[in-house]
Amino acid sequence: MIFDTHAHVLSADLERYPYSTLRGGAKPPVPAAVFSVERLVAAMDREGVERGCLVQRATLYGYDNRYMLDAAAEYPDRFRAVAVLDAQDVNAPAELRQLVRGGALAGLRIVAPQLSEQDVDWLASEQATELWSAAQDLALPVAVILYRLNNAAGRAALLAIARRFTDTQIIVDHCGLPHPSTPEKAWAQAQGLDYSIAPPPDFGIVDALRDFAELPHVHFKVTDINFDRLEEVGFAGGAFLARLAGLVGASRLMWGSDIGQSPAPYGEKVARAMAAAASLGEAERIDFLGRNAQRIYG
Repeated sequence: MIFDTHAHVLSADLERYPYSTLRGGAKPPVPAAVFSVERLVAAMDREGVERGCLVQRATLYGYDNRYMLDAAAEYPDRFRAVAVLDAQDVNAPAELRQLVRGGALAGLRIVAPQLSEQDVDWLASEQATELWSAAQDLALPVAVILYRLNNAAGRAALLAIARRFTDTQIIVDHCGLPHPSTPEKAWAQAQGLDYSIAPPPDFGIVDALRDFAELPHVHFKVTDINFDRLEEVGFAGGAFLARLAGLVGASRLMWGSDIGQSPAPYGEKVARAMAAAASLGEAERIDFLGRNAQRIYG
């Protein structure tokens, strides 16, 4: 079974599902982005992808999770819903509990509302830990995305959180590595950020992730962003995946397409994942492509 843990869906109905910022308020007009759940289902059917997580596209919808939740409810046998809530909002723990009680939610995602190099309050402040505690009480997996700008401080804060919430399944989006953690390469380069990828055989994996290797409840989502960046500089996705599996184990890896965000066609994304997975043994390949995701998201 192939399980896509990182799919974004975007509605054409901007009146019903308007864009919003992460801290509220209408977003200035932007070119309409559309990738409906119906289109995703058709693409998955073509490529033999059986299950998936619908992950809130926070950069367009902010904390308004309605379209993602509605889309998951439309295909309950196909999708699990992963919402984005504001960890610094005092109401977020209660909102999380309500969503889970209503059967609408299978996972939580925490993102930085504004990118700052050293700010980690969005992830690990006293208020944020209230949301982490609620997620742990609800046995809900929590995904965290780190960008290039906040990568070092974010990884350090996440490590402290992971050591505290050992009963929570934590998923690090896009592997949490500093080089491929965001598709906005042009923006990062304009900020003077080093966007290079360390070469094989290690790709910088051990330096960035060695401390997480000791924590079996921390998992790593390898997405098409990772494979696309590796391909761009001529590095093999399979070698990268095998090295990551060698450090943390393939039972802690999962695949996500990042459809609805990064531009490649869905079939190309699946093909990259399958090609990289060929570097693993059969059981490891099954873990990466679906079994680990099925275990965590059900």
